[in-house]
Amino acid sequence: MDLESIEDLYENALMMANGESLEYRGLTVKKAEWPHPEHTEYAVFNEDDEKVESLTVSAYDSVDDLQGYLDEIADYGPEDLEGWLNRGEDLE
Repeated sequence: MDLESIEDLYENALMMANGESLEYRGLTVKKAEWPHPEHTEYAVFNEDDEKVESLTVSAYDSVDDLQGYLDEIADYGPEDLEGWLNRGEDLE
Protein backbone atom coordinates (compact mmCIF):
# COMPACT_ATOMS: atom_id res chain seq x y z
CA MET A 1 0.00 0.00 0.00
CA ASP A 2 1.35 3.41 -0.92
CA LEU A 3 0.96 6.02 1.78
CA GLU A 4 0.24 9.39 0.26
CA SER A 5 -0.66 11.38 3.34
CA ILE A 6 -0.70 11.44 7.09
CA GLU A 7 -4.40 10.61 6.86
CA ASP A 8 -3.50 7.38 5.02
CA LEU A 9 -0.97 6.54 7.72
CA TYR A 10 -3.39 7.26 10.54
CA GLU A 11 -6.30 5.33 9.01
CA ASN A 12 -4.26 2.32 7.89
CA ALA A 13 -1.60 2.11 10.61
CA LEU A 14 -2.69 -1.28 11.91
CA MET A 15 -2.86 -2.85 8.45
CA MET A 16 0.51 -1.68 7.17
CA ALA A 17 3.29 -4.20 6.64
CA ASN A 18 6.64 -3.76 8.38
CA GLY A 19 8.87 -1.44 6.39
CA GLU A 20 6.10 0.51 4.68
CA SER A 21 6.64 4.22 5.05
CA LEU A 22 5.52 7.77 4.48
CA GLU A 23 7.74 10.71 3.55
CA TYR A 24 6.73 13.91 5.35
CA ARG A 25 8.64 17.21 5.56
CA GLY A 26 12.06 15.57 5.35
CA LEU A 27 11.08 12.79 7.74
CA THR A 28 10.47 9.15 6.94
CA VAL A 29 7.83 7.47 9.11
CA LYS A 30 8.36 3.72 8.75
CA LYS A 31 6.46 0.85 10.34
CA ALA A 32 8.80 -1.07 12.60
CA GLU A 33 8.69 -4.68 13.70
CA TRP A 34 6.83 -4.68 16.99
CA PRO A 35 5.79 -7.85 18.84
CA HIS A 36 2.59 -6.36 20.31
CA PRO A 37 -0.27 -6.50 17.75
CA GLU A 38 -2.48 -4.15 19.78
CA HIS A 39 -0.04 -1.30 19.05
CA THR A 40 1.44 0.07 15.84
CA GLU A 41 5.02 1.13 16.26
CA TYR A 42 6.61 3.45 13.72
CA ALA A 43 10.17 4.74 13.62
CA VAL A 44 10.79 8.31 12.49
CA PHE A 45 14.00 9.01 10.58
CA ASN A 46 15.50 12.35 9.56
CA GLU A 47 16.95 13.19 6.13
CA ASP A 48 20.26 11.55 7.15
CA ASP A 49 18.41 8.31 7.91
CA GLU A 50 19.06 8.72 11.65
CA LYS A 51 16.25 7.52 13.91
CA VAL A 52 14.87 10.47 15.86
CA GLU A 53 11.66 9.08 17.41
CA SER A 54 9.39 6.06 17.83
CA LEU A 55 5.64 6.52 17.61
CA THR A 56 2.59 4.46 18.41
CA VAL A 57 0.27 5.87 15.76
CA SER A 58 -2.85 4.45 17.38
CA ALA A 59 -2.08 6.45 20.55
CA TYR A 60 -2.94 9.76 18.85
CA ASP A 61 -6.52 10.97 19.20
CA SER A 62 -6.68 12.41 15.69
CA VAL A 63 -4.82 12.91 12.44
CA ASP A 64 -4.26 16.54 13.49
CA ASP A 65 -2.56 15.44 16.73
CA LEU A 66 -0.24 13.10 14.83
CA GLN A 67 0.53 15.73 12.21
CA GLY A 68 1.19 18.33 14.89
CA TYR A 69 3.74 16.07 16.56
CA LEU A 70 5.47 15.28 13.26
CA ASP A 71 5.53 19.01 12.49
CA GLU A 72 7.18 19.62 15.86
CA ILE A 73 9.89 17.08 15.02
CA ALA A 74 10.40 18.48 11.52
CA ASP A 75 10.56 22.08 12.82
CA TYR A 76 13.14 21.15 15.45
CA GLY A 77 15.23 19.12 12.99
CA PRO A 78 17.01 16.78 15.40
CA GLU A 79 20.23 15.13 14.26
CA ASP A 80 19.47 11.91 16.11
CA LEU A 81 17.28 10.36 18.81
CA GLU A 82 19.41 11.76 21.62
CA GLY A 83 19.11 15.26 20.16
CA TRP A 84 15.33 14.98 20.05
CA LEU A 85 15.00 13.50 23.53
CA ASN A 86 17.26 16.17 25.02
CA ARG A 87 15.66 19.10 23.19
CA GLY A 88 14.32 20.57 26.45
CA GLU A 89 17.86 21.18 27.65
CA ASP A 90 18.31 23.65 24.76
CA LEU A 91 15.39 25.69 26.06
CA GLU A 92 16.77 26.18 29.57
